[in-house]
Amino acid sequence: MVKTEKRRLKMHEDLLMKVIKDQAGTLEKGILEGVMNLIEAGATRGDIGLIIEGDKGLLTIDDDGQGITTKEEIIANFEQFGTPHDESENKIWAKFRMGRGQLFAFGQNIWRTATFEMIVDIKNWGLTYHLKENLPYVNGCHITIELYDNPICDWKYPSIERFKDEIKELVEFVSTPIYFNNERVSVPPKELQWDEEDEFAYYLFHMGDKVCFYNLGAKVMEKSSWTLGVSGIVVSKQQLDVNFARNDVKSSCPIYRGIGEVIKRNRINETKEQKKYTAMTSAHRYVLLVDMRDAVQPLRDLRGKRIFKTAQGKYWTLNMLIKNNQEWTFAPDGCRIADKGMERGSTVCLSESILHKFNYSGEKKDFFSWLLKEQLREDNYYGGSSSYERNVFSWEREEIDNFLIQKSKIYIPYSVAEASRMGVRRCLQDGFSDTYRTLPHNKMTIVEKRILQILADYKCWQNRSICLGVSDTASAWTDGDSCIVLERTFLKNIDLHYKHDVHRLFAVMIHELAHDDNTEGTHRHSPEFDANFRTIIESRTSPFSNILIFFDKMRNAQMEIKKAREDTKEREKKDKRAKRLGLEESSIAAKNK
Repeated sequence: MVKTEKRRLKMHEDLLMKVIKDQAGTLEKGILEGVMNLIEAGATRGDIGLIIEGDKGLLTIDDDGQGITTKEEIIANFEQFGTPHDESENKIWAKFRMGRGQLFAFGQNIWRTATFEMIVDIKNWGLTYHLKENLPYVNGCHITIELYDNPICDWKYPSIERFKDEIKELVEFVSTPIYFNNERVSVPPKELQWDEEDEFAYYLFHMGDKVCFYNLGAKVMEKSSWTLGVSGIVVSKQQLDVNFARNDVKSSCPIYRGIGEVIKRNRINETKEQKKYTAMTSAHRYVLLVDMRDAVQPLRDLRGKRIFKTAQGKYWTLNMLIKNNQEWTFAPDGCRIADKGMERGSTVCLSESILHKFNYSGEKKDFFSWLLKEQLREDNYYGGSSSYERNVFSWEREEIDNFLIQKSKIYIPYSVAEASRMGVRRCLQDGFSDTYRTLPHNKMTIVEKRILQILADYKCWQNRSICLGVSDTASAWTDGDSCIVLERTFLKNIDLHYKHDVHRLFAVMIHELAHDDNTEGTHRHSPEFDANFRTIIESRTSPFSNILIFFDKMRNAQMEIKKAREDTKEREKKDKRAKRLGLEESSIAAKNK
């Protein structure tokens, strides 16, 4: 006979232990949980203290809130994990009474409240805790944690000040005053100035390189500006629906959706109002490209924005690409061959990073057709108006269609391997040798030697020798330490009669001087390069300060060469005249006598 009974699912103690240990990945997140608890307990002030003595760390969290006043409350709400909060408790963040476990994970906890003391040491005692009763009464709750590990001893927090900065970032906008080692680290958002405010949140844009989201003042997560296209701070006015670990907001949260619409509107308005030459971050450019692909913004608002990165690290607009009839390709960033193709005006070389960021795997020649597909759709109707009419004017469509056809036809593969896959013979690498050869001194002309000698006489090249070399792709290169090599054809094409060309020569050399890495075959620029370049050009001993002297020296040298040539011609003329007059024979005869 079949028997049926009702039973309840249970949780093993090991799972609870794992939840306690893994709920907070860092001590500072555990402290944030303690701060949220004291605010929910009605505290008017919270104090965090951190004392380091040798390799020991002592953390304290004190408040003047309600505390736990009965043993029944301790058993129900401290001892028992996961008990749901009653609606009458008017909690701000809490849901299932799990947060205190985040503090348990980092040290022996001593909780003192009312006439009770609870001691938890999961490292040594597991889930067993000690409860003391009938102690002198204290207001609020006072937590002392003897930390298992000293947080001020590694690369992340080399000092208590650094640790304090992290805590401040987590609790900066909570409404209750919070102090860290007696220094206030929180300010209520209503006391601050914001760019925008609505029923969902306070907003401050254009700060840093990410958006920090705060759930009623407590930091919950960060989103990269590469994802959102903006940076700044958002502090919600209503509770966000967060995940169990409180480090992400659920996409279904209506408050978060409302905030997202404000962020999107801000990005679109910024694009419309942006002046022609206003600098954009790389993240902002990328998000505008995504908006172009997804038709979030009309094509007419984006086609004049410099959002297409070239292999040289510069940016082109869609309008520039439409007007340009040169062959085009995708090439690695900093590629010397691509650099030379762009300099010659023969090929437009877009950065391969565009493909990587989009995870584009289609035919490269069809990239623009793929990118603009949503912008050109005619089958999505919004109130009787198609997205095509909304994003692309009818008179623009023929121009865009012709552009897509043309770009597909004039695409040239970058490498031999890509050309082979496409079944074509030509590629950008054809005709370019990627070798770099430094010429010995005896292979240089007199003029080349003179130019290099004058340049080398200046003590502004950081002990790097000035050499001459041959390359199909570079105007100059360096090993980043001992030499700067000028390419022979580049130097030959420099007209030393014109100061503009002399400036160009020095600019190329300063560019190589700013590199502290080998630039053979590549043209990448690190943040260190930018700093070095700025330091060099702003220095009193900058090579630029020698331009006028160099110009004068080269002009004097050319005059000396010209005079030497004229003297040679005059001497040859005299010798020829003397020979015809027989003066040469007479002088020889006189010598023989």
